[in-house]
Amino acid sequence: MPLRVLLACTGNSARSILAEALLARLGHGRVAALSGGTDPAPEAAPAALHLLEENGIASGAVRPKSWDAFAAPGAEPVDIVITLCDDAAASPCPVFPGPAVRAHWSLPDPAAAPDPGAAMAETWRQLDHRLRAMLALPLETMAKDELAASLAGIGARGPEPADPSVPQLEEALFQPIDAARLAVAEPMGHRPRILLLYGSLRERSFSRLMAEEAARVLHRLGAETRIYDPSGLPLPDDAAAEHPKVAELREMVTWCEGMVWSSPERHGAMTAVMKAQIDWIPLSLGGVRPTQGKTLAVMQVSGGSQSFNTVNQLRILGRWMRLLTIPNQSSVPKAWTQFGEDGRMVASPFYDRMVDVMEELVKFTMLTRGRGGYLLDRYSERVESREALSQRVGQAEI
Repeated sequence: MPLRVLLACTGNSARSILAEALLARLGHGRVAALSGGTDPAPEAAPAALHLLEENGIASGAVRPKSWDAFAAPGAEPVDIVITLCDDAAASPCPVFPGPAVRAHWSLPDPAAAPDPGAAMAETWRQLDHRLRAMLALPLETMAKDELAASLAGIGARGPEPADPSVPQLEEALFQPIDAARLAVAEPMGHRPRILLLYGSLRERSFSRLMAEEAARVLHRLGAETRIYDPSGLPLPDDAAAEHPKVAELREMVTWCEGMVWSSPERHGAMTAVMKAQIDWIPLSLGGVRPTQGKTLAVMQVSGGSQSFNTVNQLRILGRWMRLLTIPNQSSVPKAWTQFGEDGRMVASPFYDRMVDVMEELVKFTMLTRGRGGYLLDRYSERVESREALSQRVGQAEI
């Protein structure tokens, strides 16, 4: 029997009916998509109906409806209830009774936006990302508390990139990550978490633009991303570890399961901005090594020809920090020729190589996450405690 998933908002006139239609399409019969609301509107929002038609979904029979029938005694049980109305909206979100797993994905009301058509399209895009993430979970076999936590995590991510388009890709050749082929034995309940660092504070920073392009591809590959802004980060040892920018960086490193380091090449080496970020990442936080066993991909941009000096230096540092650095790497010479005025990377063999690197990074992250500690477990470190090692390599003065 397919799982019954109820998408709900107060009026059932826009968000929840879009979610129902989208889930029915994406689920391919694996789930039964339903929608309803506590105070149904007289009719569906015209912009929502128009969007359904644009996406090849007949809207003639779409009507707002109450969810009372799903909650009535004797009704067929609902397995999952996801509320979609925004906390800041005037109408309260419904609270569904019964044993169903519940989650809240806060989305603003597109019908109330100044441009409902554009807002509906954005809501459709956000729902597409979240519903795909939900369907990537082993819904049928997850314990209720684990499923609830995973669904809550999907709802807490915030919006996907404002411009997730990847027009440079050849869609016929682009392949989503197939977890089954990687024989991932224990799904983690969330998407692979990738942190991206870049090494320039220039207003038009090609290392940042490269990181942003990589983040778009990572999203297409099913990963969750964060990009750290190094502006305001003090030099190593010039501030306490409690400095807000240092604390932010360390929190992100602890959160992630893999990293992308994207640095310009300056004077034949990585930049000081890039090195400062790496130097602020500690080898250990108490008894926890924040980088050990996590994956790493390295990239460089340069104003002249390729030398590979920077990516080689990044590899050495990644190895020292016990990161599982993937075999592939990206190097973009004359970077100023590879990005348009809009900040987007042009289609080229250099772009294709970056896609290769991100594809490899996600595969290795899925293969190793949850196993990194064991993969890098060493006899010598079982002899010497982590605390003793931390004191030995973390001396304040030499």
